[in-house]
Amino acid sequence: MDDTNADVSVGLGFSRAQQQLKSLASSPLASTSDEYQKQVQSVAKQLQQCITQIQQLSLFSSNETPDDYSTSELKLILATAYLGDVLQKTTSPDLRVSVLEQALKNYQKFQTTCQDLGIIKHTGQVQKAKHVDAGQTRMHKIERFKQQRAMEQETKELEERLMGDEDDLEEVEREFALKLILLKVHQVQDDIHMVERELEMARQMANMKRSRDEQQDDRVPSSEWRLDPHSYNVDLQTGQHTRPLFNERGQPTRPFVLTNNRQMIKDQVFRPGWALPTMSVDEYLQQEQERGNIISGGGKEPEPKAEIDDNDYDALDAEVVKQREWDDFKDNNPRGAGNMGGNRG
Repeated sequence: MDDTNADVSVGLGFSRAQQQLKSLASSPLASTSDEYQKQVQSVAKQLQQCITQIQQLSLFSSNETPDDYSTSELKLILATAYLGDVLQKTTSPDLRVSVLEQALKNYQKFQTTCQDLGIIKHTGQVQKAKHVDAGQTRMHKIERFKQQRAMEQETKELEERLMGDEDDLEEVEREFALKLILLKVHQVQDDIHMVERELEMARQMANMKRSRDEQQDDRVPSSEWRLDPHSYNVDLQTGQHTRPLFNERGQPTRPFVLTNNRQMIKDQVFRPGWALPTMSVDEYLQQEQERGNIISGGGKEPEPKAEIDDNDYDALDAEVVKQREWDDFKDNNPRGAGNMGGNRG
């Protein structure tokens, strides 16, 4: 009686998990959203409970065949495969390695159960070929894809028949369960290869992150010696540091910058070949005025020359005479006449 009740609870739990999986597949939420991840955790917890109950009941044995199990019991074989699918939907970067390891473990359990029950043949460990023909690999993938599409179509047709009013629904349901298991076996083979590749990359990234963290820990300054914070002080009057650059043991007491000829040349790249101004004209005049090089003030400015009145004929005649005398002087004394050298025209 207890086993019967347990079977019923396992079946109900697995049915709920199947419904939740369908909801996840058609969910409009983003896979990285908190609400979606909560649903993923809920489905994973439900499937884990089913798997625990199956193990406690020792439901599947290698001494039996699928004919020894009811249709509802056969469906429970898919629990580990479904759990592997759900675990891959977890997007936590820190837990990615452990999540992929658990998914791979569940996929392998599903394959082992199917092999023990004779649903698929024992393939053993497949050795990876060193040299794989790309053409053969492509043709193999195409063939597997066609097989998977055909199996999906058959499964869909059986599911539609279950929704009808046929007399042999029990036989159709059992055939649907077996086809569903075979389809999942086909999908799990591809999922295992993808998980193994992703797991390898995730482990490499985890090792790189661990190495970076270790390097950062090594860069933490020792408590025995560190730069004195007081050595950063600068004397405001002299502009010099108050502490020497190195102490008696040769340890630096304040930050410094190493410069050399190469760095100076490097800094001058893409600069013009002439000296650029370092201040504006106004700044220069202000600086010169502060130095006292600009004289301001002084005597009175000369008064402007008074204009001659047009009605003052005497003044006009005197101005004309003055201009004529100046013209005569320039004629008698051409430019350069007083030079003693030989640069005359």
